[in-house]
Amino acid sequence: MKLIDKYLLRTLFVPLIYCLLGFVLLYIVFDLFNNMGDFMDAHTPAAQVVRFYVYLIPSALFIIAPISLLLAVLYALSTLTKSNELTAMRASGISILRLMVPLILVGLLFSIGVAAIYETIAPQSAYWTHVFLRSEKNKGDVSVHIASMLGFVNDRANRDWMIGQFDTRVAEMRNITVNQHHPDGSMEKIQARQGNWLDGRWWFIEVVKQDYDKDGNPRGRVRFEPRREMAEFTETPADFINEIKDPLENPEYVSSREILKFIETHRLSPEAQSRLMVNFYNRLAMPWTCLIVTLLGIPFGAQSGRKGAFIGILSAISLFFVFFFLMQVSTALGKKQLLDPMLAAWLPNVLFFVLGLVLIHRMR
Repeated sequence: MKLIDKYLLRTLFVPLIYCLLGFVLLYIVFDLFNNMGDFMDAHTPAAQVVRFYVYLIPSALFIIAPISLLLAVLYALSTLTKSNELTAMRASGISILRLMVPLILVGLLFSIGVAAIYETIAPQSAYWTHVFLRSEKNKGDVSVHIASMLGFVNDRANRDWMIGQFDTRVAEMRNITVNQHHPDGSMEKIQARQGNWLDGRWWFIEVVKQDYDKDGNPRGRVRFEPRREMAEFTETPADFINEIKDPLENPEYVSSREILKFIETHRLSPEAQSRLMVNFYNRLAMPWTCLIVTLLGIPFGAQSGRKGAFIGILSAISLFFVFFFLMQVSTALGKKQLLDPMLAAWLPNVLFFVLGLVLIHRMR
């Protein structure tokens, strides 16, 4: 790495760290004002409050990271421009594109990092904070971890479940009824008092089985087993928790893989299918905002003169909000089936990515 690259990165990282810390702090303070009453009423320990905000931050990165990057790029380049350092670098024969490579790489690495967090940590942490808040608002009531009368339909396996109680903490079921439908119209009904997930399998306690013909009449005798391994069941605790999270209404609680799994196991209406596919593609497209805002910030941050620098910074921030507004409009059109789901999610990214490249090219 050349010295000039190190210098540019150092010039960028200082304001970037300040921006990240500042926006994280603002986000926490704003949320704390909203939830302070609930924490005080529930006598929540300070350590738990700290843990809550540690878990809350990953799901907020999709907005904190891009705006921090944009402001840091604008500040760094405007500082270099006002001190004529950027002009001197270009006068030495280094092209503007070559100079901006370190900044673009930072935007790319941020996008990759946010994508990894958004797919792995963020959904689980967002759901944990949701359950934690519900528990605190109910004075620590553990019932928030228990789903009652949970229905689950696995269309792929022709199997439907009705679970009296499902404890999400230990993957334990109570009062279970499973209807296994066969191609000839017949059905096997399996009932159990309890179900536990052990060694990658469901184990049912006090199992009662009864076959029914295609007309719904009982066939054969009732069979009873005190304990049985349900090796034929492909459903996992994650499938039931996914059902509780409801990806249609709460896409922030599920990863893109969980959305696809939900689609595979459910027979959905065209509208519901479109909504889920838009949510799926949004999760893939959203992290690349970091790279896009970096590309947008470069030409505006390098505006020369005080007036030019002010107009450039104002223009870049305005474009940022236009970009997010377009994302919301495009997403809404996709969910209404007026745009293809993939196009709805990626169109704003593609348009502003191209715009950023064009503006940088014009700097030459």
